[in-house]
Amino acid sequence: MSETTTSITGSCNCGSISITIPKPNSMVLCHCTSCRKSGGSVASSNFPLATKDLSVQGSPKQYKSKGSSGGEVTRNFCGDCGCPLWTAVADPSKVFVKGGLFDPHTIPEPSAHLFAKNMEDWEVVQEGAERLETQ
Repeated sequence: MSETTTSITGSCNCGSISITIPKPNSMVLCHCTSCRKSGGSVASSNFPLATKDLSVQGSPKQYKSKGSSGGEVTRNFCGDCGCPLWTAVADPSKVFVKGGLFDPHTIPEPSAHLFAKNMEDWEVVQEGAERLETQ
């Protein structure tokens, strides 16, 4: 009988913080200006997740700002290596965990592109993924 993985664990660059979440079956790419700047890339891969399903080992630092909706957005990151970890939004029951924390070949294809209005002209929406101009 084969064993099915029910969770995955990832970490920041320096290993000071590790995160365990249920094995994801969806991922979204966010193109909002805040994700672009905090990740240093044109998009951020995120696992939408119930806050209660997020297990964190270590002590992240936080940066708080206003999101496009006017609600508070809290970006959690490693204070040692600066690696983005997860984003908490105005809805306290929901977080967005960064996909790059986890081993290659554990990330599903994107199900949506958020803030697609900010996509570069050369970026493409994967077949089957939803294109949302905002969130």
